[in-house]
Amino acid sequence: MIGTLLFFIFMFPIIYVLLNQRSKEAKLKKELIELASTNDLKLDKFETSGHLTLGLDSTKKVLLVLDPKMDVDRRIIDLKKISQVRITKNTLREQSRKERIIHLGLELADRDTSKITEIIFYDEDDHDSTDAEIRLNEAKRWDDLLQKNLAV
Repeated sequence: MIGTLLFFIFMFPIIYVLLNQRSKEAKLKKELIELASTNDLKLDKFETSGHLTLGLDSTKKVLLVLDPKMDVDRRIIDLKKISQVRITKNTLREQSRKERIIHLGLELADRDTSKITEIIFYDEDDHDSTDAEIRLNEAKRWDDLLQKNLAV
């Protein structure tokens, strides 16, 4: 009896956090789908990780970005106007000679202007960010996906 009670006392916060995270992800996914339908887009790839939600319409070559931590929390990026996509990574070398990622993003360079748009995947100062190595893998995956969808 006491063991069961202790089990529920310890498990409740974990279950609550997981359900809360899923609820936030579902809300962001719904917001992304609404943004896509408003702009007559059909998303074939989308992902939510932490604060960042990305969606891609590879037919129309449009990337949707939802990031509530940025000044502009909703961005619609026409990949036909992008000339280059690259991963940016700022690191700090520690005493053990291992590099620690302190900032990670994707930079999208506009074809006609010198404007650079950055999608931030990880920032050490952001306490909501998860492990930098996980975010690096996500950034690489989106970099590959966007490279394939750039208009040549």
